[in-house]
Amino acid sequence: MASISRINIRPHEGGTVDFREAEEYLAKSAMHGIKPSLDRIRVLLSKLGNPQLRFPSIHITGTNGKTSVARMVASILEVGGRKVARYTSPHMQSITERICVDGRPISERDFASTLEKVRPMVEETDRETGDPLSYFEITTAMAFLYFAQRRVDVGVIEVGLGGRWDATNLLDSKVQVITSVAFDHMAELGDTLEKIAWQKAGIIKDDSYVVSAVSDPSSLEVIAEVCEEKKSNLKLFGRDFSLLYNLTYGVETGKIGQAVGIKGLLRDYPDLFLPLLGDHQAVNAACAVAACECYAGTMADLSSTEVEMGLRRVKSPGRLEVVSRDPLVILDGAHNPDGAARLAQVLANDLDYDRCILVVGILEDKDAGTMLGVLLPLADTVVVTQSADERATPAHRLAEMVKGLGRDCVVVEQVGEAVRFARTLAAVSDLVCVTGSLYTVGEARTALGLKPE
Repeated sequence: MASISRINIRPHEGGTVDFREAEEYLAKSAMHGIKPSLDRIRVLLSKLGNPQLRFPSIHITGTNGKTSVARMVASILEVGGRKVARYTSPHMQSITERICVDGRPISERDFASTLEKVRPMVEETDRETGDPLSYFEITTAMAFLYFAQRRVDVGVIEVGLGGRWDATNLLDSKVQVITSVAFDHMAELGDTLEKIAWQKAGIIKDDSYVVSAVSDPSSLEVIAEVCEEKKSNLKLFGRDFSLLYNLTYGVETGKIGQAVGIKGLLRDYPDLFLPLLGDHQAVNAACAVAACECYAGTMADLSSTEVEMGLRRVKSPGRLEVVSRDPLVILDGAHNPDGAARLAQVLANDLDYDRCILVVGILEDKDAGTMLGVLLPLADTVVVTQSADERATPAHRLAEMVKGLGRDCVVVEQVGEAVRFARTLAAVSDLVCVTGSLYTVGEARTALGLKPE
């Protein structure tokens, strides 16, 4: 049996548990890494009374776009007065961002006390299986328990990685969303789009609705085959639902976002406002609306007003997020070639600025060369940095890659300092774009004084 060691959490006065000690406990669990199995989480959730089965859920996966879709779905459903749980990852500034009810992150106190409830079962599971639970498995169990105890009406649950072996995949969802299939996490998910699609299609349940914007034919074939096997109803963007139009407002108008019309599964929504940038976000919005319509068809009613108000008020921090206008400062957590291409499309077509100052920090396990190849042609000045995450590519090594692509750059190792330096270079008519990783963007948000959302 494996040797398992975890730190103790000491209850403080009044029986409360310190949030920082809870963070430290979970950080130690991160050392156990990614292990493709549902065995451990199944044992743990069983010990907790299977809280994931005590609320209906919408389950969301995809290479890119899943967090934005989760936030859109939750926002739409909240407008109707439902108590909505939202579980997303990774977090950018605080782990509490992952576990939300009605759009509000769990408090640090509730986070620590939830871990204290889960911890004895974690240690029992570790002893029984001889295979220690991971960081993500523990936080997933915490989220499910917290949501059940709060008696939420519906859970909007984002997959952590892939889907088939993801800790969230013990949900009994009636609606699943597969936003996109592209190359990322290839060591874990496979080196072809078909293999990656098979992993993501693992969340599809029997006799359910599956909403997808996947367009790659080989990936779509895999998803369609699983839907047929599971007798699930596949709803495709471009076939069953679509965009009527989308028109981006210039930042100078003071109205950041886009006018969108959506042809839904149940009706048309011809006059929507989405306060997010990018054609891909309009597609994400269409997927979110279709997912809500599928949920409404099985569980509840959905009005045009809920869709309109829900999209109008949605936020997706770190996803083409405009945090300043003079100069224009945008934070985008693009962390793979597909995400970089979507960012580049917006920078090239949807924004007005004189010079682009690119601040970039990328994790070591990402395809940095392809990402840089997409983004560097749009940059007038490049500032290379690295997040505090242990997987971050060292700034000097990233700088070598930039120079190998024929560009000069400035190295500023700490993200906060890099952002401040970039702003000193920018005139009021320029753009500062911080990208490459959600961890980079999270540190930028903190440096800019923005609170976790």
